[in-house]
Amino acid sequence: MEIFSKLGSGTGKMVLKKMLKTRKRHKKVFNLKTARSIGILFDATNINHFEAVYELYKDLLKDHEEIFVLGFVNANDIPDQYLFKKNFSFFTKKEVNWYFKPKNQDALRFTDKKFDILINLNLTYNLLFDFIIALSLARFKVGRYCREENYYDFMISIEKEPTFEYFIQQVKHYLEMINRPELSTNFINV
Repeated sequence: MEIFSKLGSGTGKMVLKKMLKTRKRHKKVFNLKTARSIGILFDATNINHFEAVYELYKDLLKDHEEIFVLGFVNANDIPDQYLFKKNFSFFTKKEVNWYFKPKNQDALRFTDKKFDILINLNLTYNLLFDFIIALSLARFKVGRYCREENYYDFMISIEKEPTFEYFIQQVKHYLEMINRPELSTNFINV
């Protein structure tokens, strides 16, 4: 079974590299003050992660026009408590092909949306999330620091405390600080 997973993974990486050649996006650094639209990607298999993301969503909704959340459930069906949440979409393992490319329409629309910020809240590497992140037209992509190939513009290390809640806290902290002129030091030329 592992050989099929490696074959699918290798094929998926080759397909992704080929698809990336045709995708063009305009990069720009945003923070939580300047961003109008935010996309959040996460693994919704764990119900505790869903609850934490839902709290983040409600918090961000206070100051932003558009927040969209896409979650992956590593099961055949979406849990009932996830259904009918405004601006939340989910897809399951049935909606991912053999080389880990999502084929769900919500996931495809998510990659075409030109978010100001895309936040990937996954703590572990998964090729199916690479498809979404890499192909996303988001202008500023944020995720966990990793040594694997990544498609982020800004990465946050959480080695000190590698928990989901801590990562969300750090994402908010850094996206509030980054690219704020009032926090930079003014130098005087003499």
